[in-house]
This record gives sequence, structure tokens and C-alpha cells, in this order.
Amino acid sequence: MPKDLMDRLLAAVTGEPLRRKVLLAHSYAQGQQLLERLCARAGAIANVEIETVRGLAAKRAKLGLFLNGITLLEEGHVFWIVRMLMEELATEVPNGYIHEGNLKPGIVDGVNRSLGELRLARLAAADLRAEVFTHPGKAEYMRQLLSRYELYLSEQRTTDFAGLVHFVTPDSEDTVYLAIEPTGWTRAEREMTVRIAGERLAILEAEAPFGQNAGFAENSFAFFSASGPIAEVREGLRKMLGQADSIDGIEIMAADYERYAPIVYDHAKALGLACTLSSGLPIGYCPAGQAALGLLDWIQEGYPVSKLTELLRHGRLRIEDERFTQNSWIRLLEQSGIGWGKDRYISLLEPSRLAEGDREQSAALHAHALQWFGSLPDNDQWHPFELLNWLARNVASYAAGRSPEDAVVHSSLRELALTHAKSPSGSMSRDLAIRYVRGMLDGIRIRVSPTPKPGAIHVSSLAGGGWSGRGLFWIPGMDESSWSVSSRQDPVLLDEERIRLSPDLTTRSERASAQRLERESRIGFLRGELWLSYSSYDPGEQKSHGAAFEMLQLFRLRTGDATKDFGALSAALGEPYGVLDMRWAPGLPLNGIDAWAKLLANARGERLDGREAIRGSYPALAEGYRAGTLRQADELSAYDGWIGELNRVMEQGGRQGESSPGIVPKRDYISVSELEQYASCGLRYYFGYVLNLRSKETAELDRTSWLQANEKGSLLHETYRRYMEEATGNGARAAVHERERLNRLLEQVLSEFASRIPAPSSHVFDKEAEELRRDADVFYHVESVNADQPLFFELELKTEAGEPMEVELANGMRIRLKGFIDRIDRIGPHEYRIIDYKTGSPAKFKPSEYFSGGTQLQHAIYSVAAEQWLRTSGYDAQASVTEADYRFPTAKGRGEFVRREQNRRSELAVVIKGLLDSRESGLFIPASDIQQCRWCDYASVCGAHATRMVEKRQLEGNGGLLGTLLEVESYG
Repeated sequence: MPKDLMDRLLAAVTGEPLRRKVLLAHSYAQGQQLLERLCARAGAIANVEIETVRGLAAKRAKLGLFLNGITLLEEGHVFWIVRMLMEELATEVPNGYIHEGNLKPGIVDGVNRSLGELRLARLAAADLRAEVFTHPGKAEYMRQLLSRYELYLSEQRTTDFAGLVHFVTPDSEDTVYLAIEPTGWTRAEREMTVRIAGERLAILEAEAPFGQNAGFAENSFAFFSASGPIAEVREGLRKMLGQADSIDGIEIMAADYERYAPIVYDHAKALGLACTLSSGLPIGYCPAGQAALGLLDWIQEGYPVSKLTELLRHGRLRIEDERFTQNSWIRLLEQSGIGWGKDRYISLLEPSRLAEGDREQSAALHAHALQWFGSLPDNDQWHPFELLNWLARNVASYAAGRSPEDAVVHSSLRELALTHAKSPSGSMSRDLAIRYVRGMLDGIRIRVSPTPKPGAIHVSSLAGGGWSGRGLFWIPGMDESSWSVSSRQDPVLLDEERIRLSPDLTTRSERASAQRLERESRIGFLRGELWLSYSSYDPGEQKSHGAAFEMLQLFRLRTGDATKDFGALSAALGEPYGVLDMRWAPGLPLNGIDAWAKLLANARGERLDGREAIRGSYPALAEGYRAGTLRQADELSAYDGWIGELNRVMEQGGRQGESSPGIVPKRDYISVSELEQYASCGLRYYFGYVLNLRSKETAELDRTSWLQANEKGSLLHETYRRYMEEATGNGARAAVHERERLNRLLEQVLSEFASRIPAPSSHVFDKEAEELRRDADVFYHVESVNADQPLFFELELKTEAGEPMEVELANGMRIRLKGFIDRIDRIGPHEYRIIDYKTGSPAKFKPSEYFSGGTQLQHAIYSVAAEQWLRTSGYDAQASVTEADYRFPTAKGRGEFVRREQNRRSELAVVIKGLLDSRESGLFIPASDIQQCRWCDYASVCGAHATRMVEKRQLEGNGGLLGTLLEVESYG
């Protein structure tokens, strides 16, 4: 008698060689692999075909369907019919068993599966008796739903797979049909198979489970454990490369395919090993798939620019235009101020709103934006298939990838959109539509190879692998969690309800037992060398795992000792292998990680101090270590911000007779904000103005806020300027104050800002607009009692030729100055005051802080500049600016002002000279006030540098370098 399944199967297919035989396999891949193994054993075999029950039934019902004018529905189409009927029920019975708010993908899928099981068990709506169900509402709901489904199929002249039982025709030829236990057939499948095959159906006994299989016990076994799935895969690949004669003699049967297959694929790709994957990979493993998923994220998150630029930066999307680089698109998006929201893209990308040099590219990007948003809903009424069509079009137009895997994604998206073109679907919320589309994308797989290929490792799943007949099988993931079979009940049809309804409905506990038995039988079918491994630790969950009981059983089988326990298994396995494992240091490295393990271990495999090895291999890290050391030292160094010596070397040039610019660029003008920032924190100045490092000013989505602080300031400045110009006739007369004028101008500027920077909602706009109106109230109250004559508004300090204005200080020093003065008022004959509007708090402008260590110079420098401009322009040859105000015309500032008498110009000259001398010497040390670091853009770069500098500033040895700057800081 044949001793195993292959012997029995060979006898069945080679007997009566001229008679046609059909092997009914669980899948075409399984059947193909079995047939190849039979041919490898017996040579060419004629008259044998591979079929699945579903494929056979569809073929045998084709004529009956045609004659009756019936169309067979695809499973995906059935899902949407069920959802449509569920939606109808929810609308008609709002408080029914499943209401409209529960029509989520998971619930609809569960109901659809249960409905399909009822149909495959040959149950009709009339069979769903109320007493069978644990909840009367469920009984009525399922009966109505199934009744409507049956009516829909009848009226639409369609059928699902279960309905084919009425249309299959017997096979009139003398064909033998073969199947292998357990078939797992439902009642409908069994009836269809019997009707087709009749008495010519032969079912072969399955292979005995591995614990009772003498042939299986003759295999060779190897066991190991690892500290995580990555370490486990690395160890398995090491063993393969070190022992296997050929990689195409290996099959990896992963207990958790979705976890292990990508890890195996990534490592095999890095090692140049060919690898086939029985169920492929998710679409996220190719650029087109990443683009599709990223675009859905972009929509769901509210169209943030940061997500779009991320997709462009990482090469997931490309905007094809030979005139512009991909980086230029990213720059334009980041600088646009869009932040988020459909309306903001359309509004802020209008070419007229951007700088002249960006207008051509902005026009192109604006056209793309119109295309992106043209077919997306403006409200929350979305259709998943319209979204799917949008996704297919835009992935085809903008996805960067051009590989075969990307082509699979493109074609699959098109096919999905075509398949569902006639599927019923109502409108739903945006987030729900996206969830449904994500579910459809989950069904797309790339790099699918159901059967092994020569020259490649084959990766299959524990649920469907083991049929290849290769000589080496490795089963990773044999931990208790991955190996377990869930017996959790179906919430739609509980086990007790299934038992009462029909013996043809399988309970979840029966299904779990059958799965375990089939798995043990399939493992018993394996012949050759077996490797069995598991991960003792899950790094993601930070949780330890034990080995599966089946691994202990196999260990007992190998040792021949049935008394072995998990302790004995753990002792035999030894220490789990890690990703960076010193045990492999002396051997051939698998990749760079093992190469480092070799550098970090001695001849005995003991771990060494790796800092010297790392610094020797990575000069940048060595320089970073040196920087950290010098920052901790007492003496100032370049890593503290003193680059004077280095700057002089650069200016002198690297070779005799050459010259090169220093690290600190020479500037032929200054701005007050730059000087104040240098005085505030030299290192921040160095990052911003010398290295030109800028934080990305990308607006971030905040559904509770419209304008940022600087934008509110700009809006108020613009409103106040327009009002004062109209009220004074551009400074030609005394101000005539009218509240209506201010209100009109404020609403006008609000409208302009709203069109340029759309608010996230009308509620947020109304809230912030009201706050700005209160600010304007404060401004009006202050100005209505002002007796002085406003003259100039937003005065730019420049020459007639448009060059920066030259200003002479008290010590004869001349500087070229750039800037704008918010306002100049005449307060007496030849006497003037400059005014600067502030929208923050007056708290930091203390009476004792006239210069505030060089951080408050605007009032003093602009007073000198305004006075000289008034004289040289011919407006007033005797002009004297005697006062400067910081005014706070907002609700927060309560209309207060801080007035500085302009009587310390000699000291101003000393302060400016000290700051410029320190800057030119190459001194850029961190702030003396460490509180500034809390909101600094460069805090992540500096760390606690400013805290350490507090002590260094006081050390006597640094006095020579810091003397001038410390003197400036002493000026209050």
C-alpha cells in the first residue's frame, strides 16, 4: 500500500493513463506544485488537469447562465450590493439592529461574509427562524437583509457563486475527479462537485499529522531562537548561505507571512538573492503604491503642504516639467504659506500673489492644483468609487516609479475602477470613503509568485505553503502568538446560532480545530531538512514570547524523548541570536551590521569599546565628539562660536598669493533687526545671517486658528497705515478721525487677508476678526486724543537711487542702514517723534533698559536716521527727533506706549561700534539670557550650550575675547 500522500496521488494519476483526470486543489498554485512533484518523480504525466472547485463550477455553469440570461457577480461587487441593502434597511428602520452610523467597512464585511456562509450552506431567508437567534432584532435584520438580497439577484438577473448550484451541468465525459482531504467544501460546493463528477469523484486520504507520521520522523531538524523577527531572518539567511547547495532548494513557510515576508524580501534584495513570494507584498513596497497611500493620507489630513512636500522629497510623486526641478516645486510649496486646505492652494498659488521670479512656476503649479481639486467634493458627501477613480488618474500622472511593480499598481487601480464602475454606492463622509478605498488597496499585491521559480528562495505562508517538495523547509515565527489559531466567534452568527440553523454551517471552534489538523497534516507532508525558529521578543510591542507547543512537540520528536519540557527546549536553543551578534564576528559577514560586529569583538568574541573604531570610520562623528569635548572645556573655541582665528586664515587664503572670502561675509549695510539679534544671541545670528540656515516656515494645520502672530501684526500695520494716510491726507493736514473709515478699512484688509489666507472655518474667522476689531478700537481710542501731527507712514530709509541710507553716528562713524519707520509725527516746531507699532506685550520694554544690552536699538538708531533724512531730504533743515515711542495699539497692549528720550547718542555710537567690532572679529557666542532658548528655532542644534556658556563668560581667561561684547551687554 502506498505509504504517503505523494505515493497515493501518483498511483491515482498514473492509473489508466489514457483517461482524463482533474485534480481539485485548494488553489491552482497548490495543484501546480503537486503536479510538478509527480512529474519529477515519474516523468511526463498525460491527461491530468488542475482545477479549483470554484473555477470548475464557473466553467460548468457558463452555458446555463447564458441560456437563462444570468450574470455571475464578482465577490467585490457582491460586497457593495450588501452594503447598499444594509443602507436601505438603516434608512427605513433608523433604530434597527445595525443603524447607518455602523456601516463601517469592518461591520459590512462581517455581515457580507456571514450572508455568504448562509448562502453556501443553502439557507434561504425563510430558514432564518427567530428562535434560532440570541437577539430578536438580529433575527429580523438578517432575514430582511437576506430576503432583499435574494430579491435583488432575481430582479437584476444576477447570481453569486452559491447560486451556481442551479446552473452547473454534469460532466458527460469519463473524467476522474481527484481531491485531497480535508476538502473544506461548503454544502453548495460539495453539491456542485458531486453534480459535475457523479460517482467518478475520488477523495484521497490526507497525510498523517507530523506527530503520527513515520516518514516525517526521518527528516533532519534544526532549532534556533532570536531576539526579534529581523534577527531571526538574519540568522536563517546566514545558515542558508553557509549550508545550502542551492537557494532554489529552499522554501520559507512563515507563520506570520505579513510580518516575515517583507523582512526576508528586504534582506534578500540587499544580498542579491532572488526571492519569490507566494502572496507578494503590499503596495507600500513600491513608489506607485506609496504615492497612492500618501495621497489618501494627504486628503484625510486636510491637504497639508507638509505631506505633499514629503511625497515629492522622497520621490513618491513627481511633477513633470522640464523647466523646473523637483526641489523647486518643494521650495515653492513651502514658501507659499498655504499650510493646508483646498481653498488655500487655489488662492495662494495665484501667480499675481507671488514674487515675480516665481510667477511662471506658480502658474504651472496652480494649474496642477486645479486638476487635483477639480473633481474632489467641497462638502462631506464623498463617493468611494469617484475617489478611487481620482486616485487611479493621479497616481498614473504623478507617481514617480516606473518599475514592473509600479505597473502592477497602475493597472490594478484601473481595473478596480473599471470593476466597480457599476457597483452601487451612495455618498458618505470623506473619512469613511477613504477607509473603503484603503480596503480596496489592501487587496492589491505586488511581486506575487504563487509557485516557486528556479534560482530563487520561495517564501510562502504556514496557511498555504509546503507543497513545493523542496529539500529544505524553514518555518520562522514559531512563537505562541503567531502559531495560535483563533477560535473567536463570529459576532454576526454566533456558534450556538450556527448549530441551531444548520449542520452545514461550521462553528468557529470547529473551523479552528480543522485548521490545526490540516496544518499538522501538511507539516507531516514535508520531507527533507527542517529548520524551526521563533522570536523570543517582539521589539514593537516590547513583549517577550515563548515557543509554540508544536515546536516543543517537534523537539521531542527529534530527541525521541516525550518528557522534554519548555525548559529543556530553551536550554537546547541557548542564547537567542541578536541583530548585532558577536558570535558571528570571526566568520563571513552577512552585511555591514556583521562587519561592525567583527570590529567590535576580540578573538574570543567578547565585546570591545567601539568608540575608537566608530570615530576612525566616520570622520564627521569624530568631529562631533571633538566638538562636544571642546564645548565642555573652559577655553573658548570655534564650537562655542569664536571663529575669529579660522576666519582670518580663510581671508588670507590657503596658498601664498591667493585670497578667499572669510567665513563671515562682509556686509556694506546693516539692519537694526540684525544688530539686535546679534546682541541677543550671536550664535543664532550666525546660523541665520552667516550660514543662512532658516527653519521651514510651513504653515501647519490648526483648525482652531486662522492667522499667525506675525500675520495679525501685518494686518493691523496695514490697516493703521491706510487709515492714517486717509485721515491726514498723506500727512498734509491734521488727522480727521472717523470711526466708520477705520471700520471700512479694517473690513477691507480682513477681506484681502481672507482671500489670500483662507480661514479653516467661518467660526474661526469670525472669532479672530472680532478680536482684530477690538484691537482697532484701542487704536482709534488712542489716536482720537492725539494732538500731534502724523507726517510719514512706512518710511523707507533709502537714497533717491534706492540704495541703503548712510547714517552718521555721534563718534563720526558712518553706517549704511536698511529699514522702515512705521510713522513720524511732528510734536513741535522742528521737533519730531518716531513711532513703532508693536502687537505684543510692553513688558520687556522696561524704563531701565534703554539699550537693553544692545537688544533694543531700534528707537535710537531710527531716531538718528529719521532726523538726518528729514534734514537731507529738504523737508526740515533744522529737524530734531527728540522722542521715540514703542506703541501697543491692541487689546493685549491696552493702548500703552513706552517713550524713549533721544539723549544718549554718544552711548549709542559706543554700543553699535562694540557690536560691529565683536561681529567682525568672529565672535558668535550663545545668548546670555538662556530663557530665549525656549522659543529659538535652533534649540535642537545648540542643546544646553547657552547654559554652559554662562560659566564660560565669567572665566578670567576668556575676558580678552569677550571684553567688548560684555561691555555692550552692560549698557542698560
